[in-house]
Amino acid sequence: MKKSIVAIAVLVVLLASNLASAAQPGEPWTPRMKEADAALKTAMADLGVDPGQPGFMVLTNAGYGQADRASTEPFLDVAAETTGRTPGTRTLLLVNTPCFEPLWFALVRQDDQRAVFLKLGRDGFASQALNLSPDSLFVPEAWASAAKGLIGSRLFSVASISLSWAAGAPWPMLKGAELHDHFCPGLNAGFLAKAYLDQHLPLGPGDGYVFVGAPPICAMDALQSAYGATMGKHGAYAMLVPDKAEKMAKDGVAPTLIAMRVNKKKDVCDGVFLGFDWDKSESFTGVSNADRTPPGGKKNPLFFISRVKMSWKLAQMPLRDKLACIKDLRRFSGPAALADNVASAGADPYAAALAH
Repeated sequence: MKKSIVAIAVLVVLLASNLASAAQPGEPWTPRMKEADAALKTAMADLGVDPGQPGFMVLTNAGYGQADRASTEPFLDVAAETTGRTPGTRTLLLVNTPCFEPLWFALVRQDDQRAVFLKLGRDGFASQALNLSPDSLFVPEAWASAAKGLIGSRLFSVASISLSWAAGAPWPMLKGAELHDHFCPGLNAGFLAKAYLDQHLPLGPGDGYVFVGAPPICAMDALQSAYGATMGKHGAYAMLVPDKAEKMAKDGVAPTLIAMRVNKKKDVCDGVFLGFDWDKSESFTGVSNADRTPPGGKKNPLFFISRVKMSWKLAQMPLRDKLACIKDLRRFSGPAALADNVASAGADPYAAALAH
């Protein structure tokens, strides 16, 4: 008994020690945090904004990237305190980047899309002024010129998210873009699929979704973000079977995902094959397949411009209109175990869904 009491006492002391050594609110900023504060203030001055006014946002990978080989969550407080931007006002967005990527910030005005990109280097924060307005950025030469600067390939992230934000994209979609690290047509397709499911295959008590991306596209990240349907929780699966999907096409629209509503207590699985009508989206946005697949692929600025433009255009449309892009191609049902059968049918999940 005495040994147990001693062990508990030691544990309490260790926990108290760990808590004391952790970062506490109100602790002094490090020199690097002070550098971030100064850089953010300079950027705001360059943009003509101040912490007390609306109409601008901050994008950052703080909390994901690194500074001096350390994690960067304290810089979230710097960004919020210095700029007055917060998640609650939809003006501070956290972009999920690799943990080894250097810390960066992007400040963007909503009215004219002028921006300043800040990135931490060995000698402190460097900056790049940007014009993200569609009239300027959607010109290949302008995109290529901007991408040659400090921002590099992060131009796609910053431009796509900030323009969709400025166009009024709802918070759930912005959260999906944070996870996906950019806005693109595929991510939009995922949120349109969510809206369709909420209306036509809604969840009831005890229900949950299982998704199979076949083939996997960006839409799966939107569904993961919206429903918490992660691979680790057996809510999402991906299979590279484009030929199988093409065989299930109707009116030129092939399925991109299988959505299954499962209730294990009732032993029921109701599923649907959903597709995204690219022709319909092209009629809405003016962005064609040729625009999205230019010569040279990702080496061609049109590859990225087309995706940013389509996402920006879709963000401006009423949901009821753009839902026309989602096609319900086939329904199926069976016992709850059917979801596992479909999710494990690597060769042809569509055949497995219809075999029951």
